[in-house]
Amino acid sequence: MIDDDDLALLAGSFESVLAGAAPANADLALHELGWGDLLAVAGRRGAATAFTALGATGGTAGLLDDVLADSLGLTISLGRAMVVPAPHLRTAPGRVEGGSIVVDGLVSARADAAARLVVPITDGAGVRFIEADASVVPARGALALDPAATFRRVELELSIGSTDALDVLGSWDDAVRDARVALAHQLIAVARVMIEQARRHAIDRVQFGRAIGSFQAVRHKLADALAAIEGAAAVAAAATEPECDPLTAAVAKSLAGRAARLTGTNAQQVLAGIGFTTDHPFHRSFKAALVVDTLFGSAKSLPSEIGRELLARGGAPRLVEL
Repeated sequence: MIDDDDLALLAGSFESVLAGAAPANADLALHELGWGDLLAVAGRRGAATAFTALGATGGTAGLLDDVLADSLGLTISLGRAMVVPAPHLRTAPGRVEGGSIVVDGLVSARADAAARLVVPITDGAGVRFIEADASVVPARGALALDPAATFRRVELELSIGSTDALDVLGSWDDAVRDARVALAHQLIAVARVMIEQARRHAIDRVQFGRAIGSFQAVRHKLADALAAIEGAAAVAAAATEPECDPLTAAVAKSLAGRAARLTGTNAQQVLAGIGFTTDHPFHRSFKAALVVDTLFGSAKSLPSEIGRELLARGGAPRLVEL
């Protein structure tokens, strides 16, 4: 077990490493700090610490690969990259068609240096996993919402003979659950960065002889964003508990994505013109939020999944004790 004080110390170390570091360098530095050991010992709590640091710093380390590997019972290694579902989806990114495996998903920057590529694929028996040479991943293109972002789209067709079957201990549902919890914490941290940027601007920017933060309309925008962030944070905290089920993780990710999008929209309105420029750091935070929200289901796609599960269960679980 690891206590809260130790996690707080690690969080500070992670943020120091991630601030301004390139993805490959950040990955190596975090592993040298003991990120893999933390994930093995503290599970979702440890992942929450690292992904909060990712969101707070705008870091681009490929830690999602490690979360998935740990959930599946694979060895955590910088030499292994994972293919994750295409934006807004949670389904396995690979499928069998004839004698080929068609892959349509996302890879992190880790795929640029990794030796092996893990692909979850769907067949008649459910989701299984294969491994291929990572050199099949095309080089990073120049066009993206954020060229510095961690993830990029990858579309491949692999011959079955060029891949190896991979035995895993965990399930795809476990991996999806743990990924969603980690990403929820990253989104909440990004949202906190955006609301702080807007708050600081509201204090410093003067119009009609008054700081714009004194105007009721500005205060309402920030208050609405803060309420959404704190609500999402409460559910994300509940999702780090050992008994977290896939539904709780889905709700946490959905609320975190909604909070990040609402905060980005409201912060943009408070920042006004400066928020549209690359001179202000807000654009990096908002781009990161938009990208991370799409991973493993988004604030737009998850409510339908959650609704279907609630109907199947016939009731809603208690997420937070009031």
